[in-house]
Amino acid sequence: MKNFLIGVIQGITEFLPISSSGHLVLAQKLLGIEKPGIELELTLHLATLFAVLLFFWNDIKKLFVREKLIRHPIFLLFIGSIPAGFVGILFKDKIETYFETVEYLPYFFILNSFILLSTTLRKKFDKEIITPLTAFIIGIAQAIAILPGVSRSGSTVSTALLLGIVPQTAFSFSFLLSIPAIGGAFLLNLKEFAAKDLSTLILPFLSAFLTGLGSLTILRKIVKMKKIYYFGIYTLLLAILILLFLH
Repeated sequence: MKNFLIGVIQGITEFLPISSSGHLVLAQKLLGIEKPGIELELTLHLATLFAVLLFFWNDIKKLFVREKLIRHPIFLLFIGSIPAGFVGILFKDKIETYFETVEYLPYFFILNSFILLSTTLRKKFDKEIITPLTAFIIGIAQAIAILPGVSRSGSTVSTALLLGIVPQTAFSFSFLLSIPAIGGAFLLNLKEFAAKDLSTLILPFLSAFLTGLGSLTILRKIVKMKKIYYFGIYTLLLAILILLFLH
């Protein structure tokens, strides 16, 4: 039952713009919930990856069209992935220290709220094409989301909306951009997978996969309604509660 609940939490927080990493740190440090073992963690990564692949299958098929390099969707995803890769390699050790304490967590949640709430400043969304520059800027937003408390989906979708990208394109590009990130994290840690009883991982996989699909469906509707800032109110209130608890 514990692993089932962990899968549900993963499926919800991984895709909704409230930061799965921030909630994991919060659960570990304030609620005393142990961090999932590497086998369970990899299983949850695989479940969320499968959820994205299934949900965006029609968009994924469009990646393999004939197009000029500068406008090719795979090239744009490559450009968008550069900032996070750069930050992850250069600042890996420093970033990992932020996962060891809740001291900075409320401030990262506040940053997440600021990013989400900033979407209310944009009233016109009429750009349907992602350019290399747009992809790179969205990639910078993804790099910032390496910090616990800053949502990857929230920062990338919000940045795309602030740039005037139509909501559906902003939503799709954001999650297509997550495929290299989630897949890369899975492959990097795959060598540590040593589970002897795979049956214990089936339930958390299914719970994360199914709740992930549900979360994506909900988020797509909210993004189309241009109401993603609702989640910014939640993470702001959460940050205030953490600050009150710490002091």
